[in-house]
Amino acid sequence: MASVRTAEAQGTIAVIGPPDLVPLVVQVANRDFGNLRILPMPYRNETEAVELVRNRPPEVDGWLFTGTIPYTLAQQAGVLDRPATYITYSGATLYRVLVELLSSGRTVDRISIDTLDRDQVVEAMRDAALPIDGVRVMEFRPGRDAAQFADFHRKSARGATSSVAITCVRSVYDELSGEMEIHRLAPAIVSVRAALQTIALACLGRVTADAQVVLGFVDVSDPDPELADDVTALAASLFTLHEGRYLLVTTRGILEETTNGFQQLPLLSSLSQRHMWAHVGLGVGRSAAEAEALARRALARCRATGPFSAFVSLGNGGDLMLAGGDQPSAASDEPIPVAVAARRSGLSRGNLDRLKAMLDQHGDDGVTASDIAEALDVEPRSARRTLKRLERAGVAQPVGRVLAGTSGRPPIVYRVRLK
Repeated sequence: MASVRTAEAQGTIAVIGPPDLVPLVVQVANRDFGNLRILPMPYRNETEAVELVRNRPPEVDGWLFTGTIPYTLAQQAGVLDRPATYITYSGATLYRVLVELLSSGRTVDRISIDTLDRDQVVEAMRDAALPIDGVRVMEFRPGRDAAQFADFHRKSARGATSSVAITCVRSVYDELSGEMEIHRLAPAIVSVRAALQTIALACLGRVTADAQVVLGFVDVSDPDPELADDVTALAASLFTLHEGRYLLVTTRGILEETTNGFQQLPLLSSLSQRHMWAHVGLGVGRSAAEAEALARRALARCRATGPFSAFVSLGNGGDLMLAGGDQPSAASDEPIPVAVAARRSGLSRGNLDRLKAMLDQHGDDGVTASDIAEALDVEPRSARRTLKRLERAGVAQPVGRVLAGTSGRPPIVYRVRLK
């Protein structure tokens, strides 16, 4: 396959995984992505991934995990503050193990496989003209860990002398090696290369986005001599346009960081203590002209909202309302793109896509934690946490309770806006 080396893909990528897979990723990166600096960060167990990310070196621009479990653990812990992805295990990876088993004379009519999607496994087995009746699959779901996978393989092998276990998880392989026949999948080179390409482009996009210009209009009821001190937190330049109107200039990276991912604007709280009304309209653009046009659009949204309000306009990313101080932002009437919602809530784009598909079927009736649990195949407690994260991100808003046909505490109905 032709090299995908690219001069634009620059940055430092930390690779997190077991000690036998991290060197594989480093090898592929050095060969095909010469402008990436790779920082190997091996662990002994998947549970160490969270601390590795939390104690990251300052030069890390993005994270690449060798599997979905450590990535999910880090995501759920809320420690991923920059681009991150993981290497997927494809059908090609499974083919390799199946060929090895058949070449050695082993039967493959009783197999237990973890992590992979069942449809992917069935497709691979059928393509190879192999029986699927005895194939058991435990797909990865948030909340499932190595201990549950190990228990799954033990139950699948119970009473069957010819059972073979196939795992994607190093700790599961280490635990079961002395108990049963078990084979460990390693990611195919093509999957490693695809993941490196994804994280390289994500880091490049982050650097590009951080450099975008931000123009903002601040309209207040009276001239404000203290405003210059207030905007120092935004590292902004401030210009007086006329009495009560100011122009500030900063960059997207600083704005995103100081507003907690376009959620809160402490400046608005400061202004509300000194003025009868205050509006802050911010525009993020690739040029000053584009940023100014978007800032004017955001300012118009402020005037239509109330005496104290702030909006940031991201162009195609939509207009986002910013809360003052430490209060969570209210959900906007305008649907929020899945990519923006994922960044603000810390939830995966895959889960948000599944949630959006469910919302499209529900219409405007609102959803409850039970609806979320069914759509994402998670426990009700996890669904309630998901809704709370969406509420804090300004994507969901409680609109009432289900009063009929329920016992105990009536469930809360949320309006969730995604596009």
